[in-house]
Amino acid sequence: TWNYFPSHDTRSVHGFVGLRNLGCICYMNSMLQQFFLTPTFRYGILRVDDRKPPAISTINDRQFDDNVLHQLQGLFAGLELSDRLEYNPREFCLAFKDYSGQPVNVSIQQDAQEFLGSTFDKLETALKPTPFALLLDSVFKGKTASQLICSSCGKVSEREEPFYNLSLEVKNLSTLKD
Repeated sequence: TWNYFPSHDTRSVHGFVGLRNLGCICYMNSMLQQFFLTPTFRYGILRVDDRKPPAISTINDRQFDDNVLHQLQGLFAGLELSDRLEYNPREFCLAFKDYSGQPVNVSIQQDAQEFLGSTFDKLETALKPTPFALLLDSVFKGKTASQLICSSCGKVSEREEPFYNLSLEVKNLSTLKD
């Protein structure tokens, strides 16, 4: 069955399609939505041709493309073009493997920052042989500068380090604006 009722399953009045929460994947959905809402990244991912055929796998008699890049492209296309209220990320979850090679367990809450790092690792590998090899760097890479100033002579020593995400401490504040 299709389980689609156009009268009440249509795209939000604000123009967005949501992601279905399959259990405890709020951490994943929030990161995927942030990726989607970064136009340079979204359209870069949609333009990538990795020249790989679908990696067809079967789980519970269900066939799917077991390529994370292909699944992310499908997810972005679904969020961009669907008239439905939500996109089901089931196949993305099946293709996104943990470090032991197992699909995401949608019943276990995980850390969003770990998901971000793992996603960047997987995408860096997938994008490397394509003209979009530097997509992650061009969109998400920044640099922090650490300075040491000698208290006796005043000499400044500076070191720059790249980053793809920053952890910010919000202590004794009620909002980020504070």
